[in-house]
Amino acid sequence: MNKQEDTVKMFQPKGKVKTIKGSILAPENAGLRFVLSVNNLVGKADGTWYKVFDKKWPKVREQTKGWYNTRTGAYKLGAVNTTAVQSDTWVIHMLCQDDKLSTSTKGLEDCLKKVCEMAKYERATVHVSSLVVDAVPELPDLLTTQLVDKGVSVYFYDEPKQ
Repeated sequence: MNKQEDTVKMFQPKGKVKTIKGSILAPENAGLRFVLSVNNLVGKADGTWYKVFDKKWPKVREQTKGWYNTRTGAYKLGAVNTTAVQSDTWVIHMLCQDDKLSTSTKGLEDCLKKVCEMAKYERATVHVSSLVVDAVPELPDLLTTQLVDKGVSVYFYDEPKQ
């Protein structure tokens, strides 16, 4: 790294990380909140986090299936889509799993870069359920490098056992 990059990094604020015992359905913090969801190329919406979303935001599953049904050339690994579930809460669909339902690290990185740009532009915080982390174990490390280190705050929710 050169001296100019070091100086820029030194003055760039880092995001915060917070773990919350509670449901993602009641995200903390004021302002716009992005709730992350993982999608796959076959359009299956059967992840455990969808069962939680269905309790309050049934349109998340509908939008996931709708995005798959109307897929175009932009429907490829690394794509993101949004669903506004409340005026201050958006679910961000990240297309990062292939047709065998395995996570593409490159696709996930591309998604998180887009989420970071959107979060910085909208001044939003990012919220992640432990159910999504269980399905994508590499997610916390990538969230740190792609979001927190670039100034976006991330909240992790330890979902209550059902």
